[in-house]
Amino acid sequence: MNHAQNTIVIVGAGFCGTVLAANLLRRPPSDATDIVLIERGSAMGRGVAYAVREFPHLLNVPAARLSADSRDPLQFLRFAQRHVPDADSEDFLPRELYGDYLQEVLLQAERGTIAHTRLLRIFDEVRHITRRSDGKGFAVQFLDRPPIMADRVILALGNPPPPLLPWAAAVRDHRAYRHDPWELPKTLAAEHSVLIVGNGLTMADAALELTQDTSRAPALHTISRRGLIPLPQTTFRPSAVRGNGEALLACADSLRQVLAMIRELTREVENRGGDWREVVTFIRHLAPALWRRLPLAEQRRFVRHLQAHWDIHRHRLPPQLAARIASLRRSGKLQVNAGRIDSVIAAGEQLRVSWRPRGGGSATLTVDLVVNATGPDYVLKRGAVPLLNSLRAAGLVSEDALDLGIRTARYGACVDAQGRTNQDLYYLGPMLRAEHWEATAATELRDHAEQLAAHLVDSRVESAARSRQPL
Repeated sequence: MNHAQNTIVIVGAGFCGTVLAANLLRRPPSDATDIVLIERGSAMGRGVAYAVREFPHLLNVPAARLSADSRDPLQFLRFAQRHVPDADSEDFLPRELYGDYLQEVLLQAERGTIAHTRLLRIFDEVRHITRRSDGKGFAVQFLDRPPIMADRVILALGNPPPPLLPWAAAVRDHRAYRHDPWELPKTLAAEHSVLIVGNGLTMADAALELTQDTSRAPALHTISRRGLIPLPQTTFRPSAVRGNGEALLACADSLRQVLAMIRELTREVENRGGDWREVVTFIRHLAPALWRRLPLAEQRRFVRHLQAHWDIHRHRLPPQLAARIASLRRSGKLQVNAGRIDSVIAAGEQLRVSWRPRGGGSATLTVDLVVNATGPDYVLKRGAVPLLNSLRAAGLVSEDALDLGIRTARYGACVDAQGRTNQDLYYLGPMLRAEHWEATAATELRDHAEQLAAHLVDSRVESAARSRQPL
């Protein structure tokens, strides 16, 4: 591939990469530009979240709040209604359908772009990204194909895989252990038992898939440190709580004061007949500013003591899934535990789990399957993502003080090991939470993608203008 006048490489074509590419195609730079979208999987616009699967997992946000274009809030709902005519704004639709939608968003943007802008799709895995010898931009290197010379690179790698926890190392190759919670066996029956490690949204997805045939469903056990599971979604008014949040932001030096104000606001809302979810949505929009104002010690206190409680209120279950989980618990088919795993050892075809319940004591559990549903491993130095590990080793990216993700500056520009902002290397995805805290929902990442696309175009125009100025 020849190095065009302007080459923007996007590594990853899940939600973030696809939406960023679509924005660049709709409002491209004024000079000749190649937008290179690279996906290591078999389909663009899907990633892990919206992949085509045998089991129809649901989105956990209503259809009316999932547009990939902030200028057209009901875009996804209209798309969905073409395929599911009776879908309404509060429906929780299949994730696969959302992947179909993202593919159409990209296709429509490509068809409407101007002549001097090209979208180049590459299905391959990026192994390394290195500085070019002239110091301008990067060489994006693959295993079996020539490198691409890029003026700018955006890392849109999606969620990292779950961590390989200490107890899992000895059984990672055992047939009864699943490190990938999306790869579940189809052969389990009522006489079998399963331990799902983790109690978040992934646990609920795995539990639903494993019990789809109620007559053959295995006995399920779950475990997490606190035993908290996500709360259900309801129909509520997302913009019911108004204001700029200045009173809350003003006391951001004390997490205790912030929490007290949130509780008081929740009482006021519920006394007026509202829903606490309205308050959570209000806090969500304030979260980036609030997070940046909290002193490091208060941020650390939040992660240690309050994050698990925030997560179950913030990342909620679709009503259908919440009802199914409640039914499984009532029937005794699902037992939710709080505690820590000490060890897991092979017991023939099964696995024997030794664990300590929260509050003291010890227990053992022998199961036919252990599923790691602990969620993404955001700790950069553990090296869960080889490309990020390579970039960290080269000093091009760095982690934050709390190991929440990647250090970034404005627009997601990566901050290197020396604390310098790199204006040619950007990150877009959930590891922005190191700077913004709330950076996992589609609408939040959509907004980041739109802002980054505008910045890439505007900064290119500024650079071209400077190059034309007389000496």
